[in-house]
Amino acid sequence: MAGLMSGKLKHTALLITFYWPPSGGPGVHRWLRFAKFFQQNDWKLHVYCPEDAAWPMIDADLQKEVGEETTVIRRKIFEPHKLIGKKNNPNVGGGITKQGKSSLFQRFVIWTRGNVFIPDARVFWIKPSIRFLRSYLRQHPEIDTLISSGPPHSMHLIARGLKKEFPQLKWIADFRDPWTEIDFYQDLNIGKRADQLQHELEKAVLTEADLVISIGENCALGLEKIGQRKVEIFTNGFIFPKFDPKSIALDEAFTIAHFGSMSFPRNPEVLWKALAEIVAENEAFKNNLQIRLVGPVDYGVFELIDAHQLGSFVQHIPHVAHAESIQLQQKTQVLLLVANKTGNVKGILTGKFFEYLGAKRPVLAIGERESDLENVVQATNCGAFVGYEEIAATKDFLLHAFELYQQKHLYVDTKDTEQFDSENIAFKLLDRLGQLHQK
Repeated sequence: MAGLMSGKLKHTALLITFYWPPSGGPGVHRWLRFAKFFQQNDWKLHVYCPEDAAWPMIDADLQKEVGEETTVIRRKIFEPHKLIGKKNNPNVGGGITKQGKSSLFQRFVIWTRGNVFIPDARVFWIKPSIRFLRSYLRQHPEIDTLISSGPPHSMHLIARGLKKEFPQLKWIADFRDPWTEIDFYQDLNIGKRADQLQHELEKAVLTEADLVISIGENCALGLEKIGQRKVEIFTNGFIFPKFDPKSIALDEAFTIAHFGSMSFPRNPEVLWKALAEIVAENEAFKNNLQIRLVGPVDYGVFELIDAHQLGSFVQHIPHVAHAESIQLQQKTQVLLLVANKTGNVKGILTGKFFEYLGAKRPVLAIGERESDLENVVQATNCGAFVGYEEIAATKDFLLHAFELYQQKHLYVDTKDTEQFDSENIAFKLLDRLGQLHQK
């Protein structure tokens, strides 16, 4: 569903984002994938991003995916948590993913993050960026569209400052995650004054942007209640590779693999309980099981795994490049996806899910019933969804999957995945942005 390029640019957009190659991790892929289709739809894209940020993950290979048609502008950024070093930084891999019990100093760092650095630790990049981009926009009068992508939500405040000075620009605020309803918000120990300021800034962005978009229904509904306006949904997507899944040499072991950071709210206790029971009851299952965790893992997750006597089955790979991650996913017997058990759980639909769809392997998704995740798992027929407390259902899925694994017939027949193709989503998004300029 690609646009037909006429050879003449219709519009030019400036994307303000913290995550851009060589940054790795989930925050980078949404707009990196969309960027590939701007020129095909007669758009030019400029990307403004940090030059030397303390990104949680680095993946230099992703720079190869940035097309020559995309203009990338980099500026240095001051991030206060660089001064404390990785050892004292409780934020590993995004969110709050701890490698051990928090020290008094780490708890102070978290409190400071929540009460001093508002809206986030990139707050010191806001004013210098507005000054720089003010000049850049004057040098590039063809830019008629601003896009800010958060978190970090400081990106929205940069765009907000520019919109005030250039009111003719159309501003699109993209919420990949919520702001005050994000899963780790309460972990920041935010005081009353800071909480009030966060909500004021959030509402200002939601009401002043020309268009607000988000990644899923429940996340959009939460933002709509705050901003009292329509929030349009453009999901994350994936550029689906074309291959026969039966041509891939799968793992010899019965692998259950999770890719991405596993913070404690993402700890799938129902899975550990189910696996512990099956291992005690089924010798063949025990002899073939391997649990693979790829990415940062909270120490509390390992503690619970050990409590269920599953430590000997675990293989932990702290980090792999994105391309290697995709290859590992395609070889995995069962892909594990867990929604953070937090207040906004019904709206969590991570970009990782769409990568899993592209891997064409069975997905075991764990979350809350009547959530966006459950709806999309059922709609695509990519595996099974179980609730946080549904041990029997988890066991039933695992035992059935293991039986098919023994028969060398563990595959899925997904459906209706075209709607999540990044090209299709980008085409619809750019068409919508074009409509803004017709008003």
